[in-house]
Amino acid sequence: MNKPSLSPIPPRLKTNETMDFPNAIKEVINGKKIHKLEWEDKQSFGILKDGTLKLHKPDGKFYQWIVSEGDLVGIDWITIP
Repeated sequence: MNKPSLSPIPPRLKTNETMDFPNAIKEVINGKKIHKLEWEDKQSFGILKDGTLKLHKPDGKFYQWIVSEGDLVGIDWITIP
């Protein structure tokens, strides 16, 4: 019996599943907030604001997001409400 071949492209992830950075950025483009599970601060999230990537910090302010290599290769991204 033949096994079905697996697609190299992962299926669309459900809410609360982790994802890689490219998929997380697609969520940001669609208006979602993203959070990296590695971040100790649970109140931080990334968002598209004023045409640029911003990080929201617990102090209530938005900061320019300088994406790191860890961000780019991370597979622990989630969307948050």
